[in-house]
Amino acid sequence: MIRNKKRNTILLSVFFFFLGFNLVFSHGLPIDIDIPGLSYQGLINPNEEFSLNFLHDIEFKIRTDVDVNLSIDYQSLIFNRQASIIINNSNPISLNITVKFNPSQFFFPNIPDAPVLNDTELIYQYNCIYRFIANNSVERITLQFSKLPLSGLSPDKNYIIVAYYANQTSWEPLLTEEKIDNSTSESYLEASITNLDSDTPYFITVYEISEIVIPESYDWLWFIIIPIFVVLIALLIVISKEDYINYIKNRITPIEKGFHRLTLQDVLDNENRDKIIDFILKNPGIHFNELLRKTTLSPGNLVWHLDILEKYKVIKKENFEHYIVYFPYYQSNPISNLDLKLQKSELTLKVLEMIEKEPGIWNNSITKKMKINRKTIHYHIKKLSDLGLIYSEKNGNKKKLFLKSDSDYYSNKNQ
Repeated sequence: MIRNKKRNTILLSVFFFFLGFNLVFSHGLPIDIDIPGLSYQGLINPNEEFSLNFLHDIEFKIRTDVDVNLSIDYQSLIFNRQASIIINNSNPISLNITVKFNPSQFFFPNIPDAPVLNDTELIYQYNCIYRFIANNSVERITLQFSKLPLSGLSPDKNYIIVAYYANQTSWEPLLTEEKIDNSTSESYLEASITNLDSDTPYFITVYEISEIVIPESYDWLWFIIIPIFVVLIALLIVISKEDYINYIKNRITPIEKGFHRLTLQDVLDNENRDKIIDFILKNPGIHFNELLRKTTLSPGNLVWHLDILEKYKVIKKENFEHYIVYFPYYQSNPISNLDLKLQKSELTLKVLEMIEKEPGIWNNSITKKMKINRKTIHYHIKKLSDLGLIYSEKNGNKKKLFLKSDSDYYSNKNQ
């Protein structure tokens, strides 16, 4: 009888042990695993949070909402790095992660250029690059990097997470936010990449944003000459935000999006980018540091948003002496304001388009086709001629109209 009681007690203990074990895993509590080397292979189940502790004080955390067959391998040169990823996807994936010291060790066909801020290269001192390759497409990977001195990132400095994938020429800035871990009160950087293609390598690392300082020897230039230059530009560029957005949406301009996969509407709908556009329209020629003060964004966030606005040609930057200043984007130079003059006159644009479609057309023919008074058409033809966009050739009693293809307008339009 006593023996049976002991046996039952042991069986119950084993039962409750496994019940508790299953409850822990089913509720997604952290699983801490010490790895004897620098590699790991295993299945990560949904809603589990794995913390993998490797040699050299390396920690890698992963959380996912689908099954992930994970393979991760660190180069022996890597020391003291802490990173986390969060995977959101609809289908299970196999994910291969390779971590190396610098880009050249990945044997790129062309080593990517450093990301650029105001024509100044940012600083790569993180000495740790993550390459991700998944066998299926992935909807989103969120990356987090601990901002601790022992993890390679100083709490007192500004950083931006950057990404690179096939066919790019340089590292592309990602929207980088600095957050606080409530459980530890430690800060970390966070950014996401979305819509990753299958069997395509994606590279992620961190660059330091060095402080942007206006050189002392040129302080007088900033406070005297540049404001005069900006005032002159502002006098020439007078357009409402609504007109400018309509102009941006309706123009025909080729755009190289780089790493970004946004529509133009996505670009314009963002609250922070809308704020930046406002400041640049109201203060054409504004300097990066002034934008930093006015927007109250972190340097990393501002760099990322400016990069998107430049890539989609919503704004442009110009070199003026030793400064980089920002303007609304014009297909010709910002002082001429040619495209905006045309954009405000719909009828002038229609006449121009008709001449473009039917070279050699003349005034009376345009009048009949558009059913508009001959004098009105004559006014718009003269306007286009004065702007240097068209020219006429006399043929009998007709003045045939042609595009002036060597004008700045067309050379910029066709770039």
